[in-house]
Amino acid sequence: MKRRWWRVALAVVAPVAAALSVRFGQFDWLVADGGTVRNVMEGLSWLAAVVALLWAVGPPVWRWIVPDSRVSQGTAAIVHDQVATLDRANHLVGRALHLVDGHLPEVGQVGLLQVRVKPAIDTHSEDGSDLPPYVGRDLDEDLEWAIATGGMVLLHGRAAVGKSRAGIEALRRLRQHDPLLIPRDGPALRELVAAGAVPDGAVVWLDDLELYLAADGLDLALLQQLCPAGRLSRTVVVATMRDEELARHTIASTEFDRVDARIDRAAIDLIAQVQGRRRIPVAAALSASERERAQQVGERDGRVRRAVQAPEGFAEYLAAGTAMMGRWSIGDGPLFMVGQALISAAVDCRRAGYHKPVSITLLGELHRHYMAPTWRHRDDLPTIAEALRWTHQPVLGASSCLQPRSQSTALASDYLLDRSRSGQSPLPERVNDILWLRLLDSSAAVDAISIGNAAYHADLVDIAQAAWEKASTANVRALVNLGILMKEKGCEDEAEKLYHAAADAGDTIAMGLVGMLLMERGRDDESLDYLRRAVEAGETKATGLLGMMLAKQRRDDEALGYLRRAADAGETNVLGTLGITLERQGHYDEAAEFYRRAVDAGDTKVLNFMSKMLVRQGREDEAIEYLRRAVDAGETENVGALGGLLAKRGREEEAMDYFRSAADAGDVNAMAALGGLLAKRGREEEAMGYLRSAADAGHMKAAQILAMLQSLLQEAGEALVPIDDVAAEKPDESRTD
Repeated sequence: MKRRWWRVALAVVAPVAAALSVRFGQFDWLVADGGTVRNVMEGLSWLAAVVALLWAVGPPVWRWIVPDSRVSQGTAAIVHDQVATLDRANHLVGRALHLVDGHLPEVGQVGLLQVRVKPAIDTHSEDGSDLPPYVGRDLDEDLEWAIATGGMVLLHGRAAVGKSRAGIEALRRLRQHDPLLIPRDGPALRELVAAGAVPDGAVVWLDDLELYLAADGLDLALLQQLCPAGRLSRTVVVATMRDEELARHTIASTEFDRVDARIDRAAIDLIAQVQGRRRIPVAAALSASERERAQQVGERDGRVRRAVQAPEGFAEYLAAGTAMMGRWSIGDGPLFMVGQALISAAVDCRRAGYHKPVSITLLGELHRHYMAPTWRHRDDLPTIAEALRWTHQPVLGASSCLQPRSQSTALASDYLLDRSRSGQSPLPERVNDILWLRLLDSSAAVDAISIGNAAYHADLVDIAQAAWEKASTANVRALVNLGILMKEKGCEDEAEKLYHAAADAGDTIAMGLVGMLLMERGRDDESLDYLRRAVEAGETKATGLLGMMLAKQRRDDEALGYLRRAADAGETNVLGTLGITLERQGHYDEAAEFYRRAVDAGDTKVLNFMSKMLVRQGREDEAIEYLRRAVDAGETENVGALGGLLAKRGREEEAMDYFRSAADAGDVNAMAALGGLLAKRGREEEAMGYLRSAADAGHMKAAQILAMLQSLLQEAGEALVPIDDVAAEKPDESRTD
């Protein structure tokens, strides 16, 4: 604006001064021929002044005078661009962090500490410019490849091992001048994508990925919008995640009916897709080549040189991890006692499933429960504000135990959380009982679901139930969690109601769980309806259940399609059923393939089906080997069957060993078979013991053999052994003759 007024002044003053000079005779030597020339020059000077004024004022005046001119069109385009830019900025404000004049900054414009790279020891600058030099990691090659090809890349490892530093350093090398988006949270990212406020070629930075995967956050569909499949996308999503969180999501992906799977199903599916070179582990210990590079860097920076030799590990030393644990664990006096209690309360909030910054008010209410009774009521204790300042002090110039956040809140360090979960902290194994209800009372409904999850895994069922009941007003998945809990309590009617409510609200997981519960309760037709709804709604975990339900009803043609889809999706629990279904249709070779895959996946029960199929094909020697594997794997119900096959093949000595084991375990058929073999070998007394036991259990053939054996012995003059109460009416269930 200041330049515009200088422009006006210079453009107007000069022509006006010239006109006045002409008027009052300052340039008479130019107008010697009289007044006409003077008047002409005066008029031209004033005209020049007016034109200059219009030029200085700019396009809006020209647009008014000449609305159809090219100047008007150019000005309209400029105004349109300014409005569009303003609109984008309005979407970004409040949803994107670290904006520059309302716009996304370039990657190189954002400091390392602003992207949550942990401060290192002796770091004092606000932007992290005095952090130790970056030491190249072996993972850099894979990381650069993933960034260069676009899409999503996930760096994972323990807290304070350098995940964020490795990621941002790679971005600075490859994408320094590209726009950087750090969304406030998952819903904010979704809103920005919907508004078209994320430019193509942007870098999306998601430190602690799990925080962006809550309801209405990042999922596969949103990632597809950011980074469309099928072409190289310049937009890249770089995320970090602690190993503990990654393990929780990965384990949950293999379970259909556990609470973990209900919380972040979309998150689980997303993480499952980030594989291969795009899922990059960051080790705590340096490799030999990394250590060599660190030693070279250490020649210029003493912190790096000391970190190479540190017993706790390179990255943990630089992040002052050991020193932070010392700040929390070791000390005395009133300030330490109150400060330690505040840190412990904040860490316990995170152990209880609440990972957002905690209000100072709540920490103030909780901290006394983390102090020894002799300290709680002393008169010389510092104020909460004084103790908080102590907890916020950087340790050795690096991170602080409690990190201050906006609106009078604080967050416990990731490093301290990891150490507490591994039993290396001042905290006991269990979260303080007082904390659960206080935390739940002060939390919003949307946060209660994760608190309930943590309580559930701590075997605090009542607290989990209360948390999910609160969360159910904001999150339909809490209804599913409650249903699972009710089913575990044996309240199947209540579980069914909750599943139905969640399914009616559109939760696809609930549809599958209703179907599974109805299947277990023998309501097969209703079960099929819900399983179909779940599959049609995209719930892949229900596909296998639907296939197994159809196979149970012998609707094999229908079942095969669903079973194959589930098997292709990696659901190993359907492989055995798929083998059985294929065998029923006479596809023996393909059935054998799926039986083998099921066995390789750990389903040892399938060995019995495989052996029976081989017997029907006359391949008894192969069947024996499969049954032997089943017995070795602990499938004791197959011991008698193995003995029967061995006896049939004439391998009676081996058969008797297996029959004896099965008989000792209570297998009536094995008792009868063993008695028959012993009698055949002239060991009548021993045979009669097993035959009598089988006959007493109602085995008809055993009773018949026993009676025949006694008759023969009587004819031979031997002492008779009476037969008592043989239950001859029972149908013969013998698997061996």
